[in-house]
Amino acid sequence: MTLVGLAGGRCILDNSVYARSGHPALRPILEQAAGRGQLVACAPFVCEALYSATDGQSAAAISEELTLGLPYVETDEQAWQLAHGAQVELAQVSARFHRRPPIDFLIAAVAHRHTLGVLHYDRDYDLIAEHSALDFESRWVAEPGTL
Repeated sequence: MTLVGLAGGRCILDNSVYARSGHPALRPILEQAAGRGQLVACAPFVCEALYSATDGQSAAAISEELTLGLPYVETDEQAWQLAHGAQVELAQVSARFHRRPPIDFLIAAVAHRHTLGVLHYDRDYDLIAEHSALDFESRWVAEPGTL
């Protein structure tokens, strides 16, 4: 687990951050990181972000912002297989560890496939990074419990 920031490398943006992107403490961090090309989107993240759209117009705006405004990486069949494997791995560790949102496993797998981190505000990524074969950096955008 890395706390706060994007000192180096690129990260897939998670919806736990995107949903809080208007927060005054996050806005400058995200603007600076986006300006340096450090934030990346993928299909699972965009689908999760679209959940918060209030109508067709806001869905189109979110989709355009995330697919055209950020570098975009593929979610291939191997990422799906890796996500499935990670979920099985976590079930072996504890009866409840595998009960993370499937999108989180998939985003972690996409990060693994593209050698990226995941920028989040969500403990699930720490569990996935610690207890599965997926190799990605779990990066908190802010200290847990502060937003």
